[in-house]
Amino acid sequence: MFFQQKFRLLTTLIGIIFLTLLFNVYNLQTSDREASLVSVNKQTLDTFYIPSPRGEIFDANNNKLVSSSLEPHLFLNLRKINDNNRSQYEQYVKYNFVDLSEDFIDEIFESEDLLIRIANIQNLNFDSRQSLASLEAFEIFDFPVRKYEYNNIASHIVGYLGEPSFEDARDFPLSIKPNIVGKSGLERYYQDDLAGIPTEIIFKDDEIEQIIKGTPGKDIFTSLDIKLQTIATESLLQGIELANGINETENKVQRGAIVVLDIRTNEVISLVSLPDYNPNNFIDGISRTEFNKLNISGAFINYSIQGQYPPGSVFKVVAYWLAEEENIYPEGLSSRNQRINCKGSLSFGFDDGSQQVYNDWKEDGHGNVDLGSSIKQSCNVYFWDIALKIWRDYEGSTAESILQEYAKSLGFGTATNIDLPYEADGVVADRELFENWAISQPERVRPEGWLGGDLMNLIIGQGAITSTPIQVANAYRTLISGNLSYPYINKNRESQPEESIGVTEDFVNFLLKDLNSVTNEGGTAHASFSILGNEVKDVGGKTGTAQNSGDKNNTSWFVGVDSVSNPRYIIATVVEEGGSGSAIAAPVTRRVIQSLREMEITPVKFGEITE
Repeated sequence: MFFQQKFRLLTTLIGIIFLTLLFNVYNLQTSDREASLVSVNKQTLDTFYIPSPRGEIFDANNNKLVSSSLEPHLFLNLRKINDNNRSQYEQYVKYNFVDLSEDFIDEIFESEDLLIRIANIQNLNFDSRQSLASLEAFEIFDFPVRKYEYNNIASHIVGYLGEPSFEDARDFPLSIKPNIVGKSGLERYYQDDLAGIPTEIIFKDDEIEQIIKGTPGKDIFTSLDIKLQTIATESLLQGIELANGINETENKVQRGAIVVLDIRTNEVISLVSLPDYNPNNFIDGISRTEFNKLNISGAFINYSIQGQYPPGSVFKVVAYWLAEEENIYPEGLSSRNQRINCKGSLSFGFDDGSQQVYNDWKEDGHGNVDLGSSIKQSCNVYFWDIALKIWRDYEGSTAESILQEYAKSLGFGTATNIDLPYEADGVVADRELFENWAISQPERVRPEGWLGGDLMNLIIGQGAITSTPIQVANAYRTLISGNLSYPYINKNRESQPEESIGVTEDFVNFLLKDLNSVTNEGGTAHASFSILGNEVKDVGGKTGTAQNSGDKNNTSWFVGVDSVSNPRYIIATVVEEGGSGSAIAAPVTRRVIQSLREMEITPVKFGEITE
């Protein structure tokens, strides 16, 4: 009996303790929840990040292309906003910052951030700033302001900034903290160098506990000449306008590119892509409508390194070099000086069903031509004869792709490794690639696979070949300098050992002489360059007119060299659907060469259609 009473008493006591604990837990989760959370928050440290000033970007003459300055900005401490004061702060922001939209103000007060940036108050006087600082939910911090000093000029080189996407966060994890990242150009390629280390603002509850100052980013000194960049941009715009006024085509001409390389160093002196954009418009954010408009126009594509075009006749220098190195000339010839009669077409028999008759761009032919004059007059028949000899001698063997191997040794078909993001590789097709496509992309190849006719097209830069303007410029630079390397913009970029391609001084002199003949009397670009007077005797280049599929107009190419006696610069110009290379791209390049040679700069005028 005694033990039963003790057991009941113990059981009752345990029940009371359990109920008391249960009541306390309930009370903590309901009536005291808000006070408990405040208590926890007071013991929790949170961090807000402010980006440090990004490194500045300079041209080769120390002209500032992109700058950063610290300017005072008003921030709202959202932990100090509650139901009692929210309306007061909303009204204050609306009254004092009338440029802010209602939607943006709503976003400010609905944000879950610790701090949110409201506006730049650089232009407010001292008293106004003091008035803002007296309100406890407002904070004033220096915030970096990025400025692109030349607006649209060089926009594809310097790039622009934006909030990091998922892919950006993967590639640049540190960009998540300050919530800003380079989206294109040097801003992206050198993101980690330019960004620096952000400032940390450490909160304890709603109060700032500590501020840890960040470190500014590193400056970049480039090889660009902003004066030349401006002239090149103007020249390309004039060329595009000229093409639109001359060509009868449904598609408006609006895209093109210019690349200028230093032959000695492979530094990029100028790099233009049109259409372009103003990076300053992205600093405070751009509307979705405006972004889509730019995107549809192709303004975000850097055509100098991403535009993939059939190179047309500017590719003929590859076969020109091959002929000299391998002693492969048209049937019956054994030297550069021997001639064939170009009658305007080439007829022959292929056993594989390829096209049997090939018509030159000049219907009545070029007369007797040798290797040099085939470049001067851009004679297709001469180069078709070389392709025919390769096919008949090497079909089915490893040597069948000798032309492609020479092209690849000049950098065609592979990104140049320029220090800009998103560079395209281009395509140099051969039998192996056609076989791969037959499996992976069957729509790109015919059932018969690689044929002799494909090689005939390839040797004049048509068919299954695409290249970028930077690749074409680098190929010509490689032939003249004798060394293959990558082009670069950042002068402090780690150097790469140059790879010799083994060209002789005799070959280089021969090439320069023939490029010079193109811009002089009888050459395909003479009409565009005759305005240079006596100085035309020291410049050179190669025209190219590349056919496009469907109803598109031809793509206009020209590769120029500023001097044949002392070559310093290579200039590659392309105008997408611009028409004849001798008529449009050649005079655009001529205007750039006038600037490089410090001559009077004259407007871009229509040359003549010679291919």
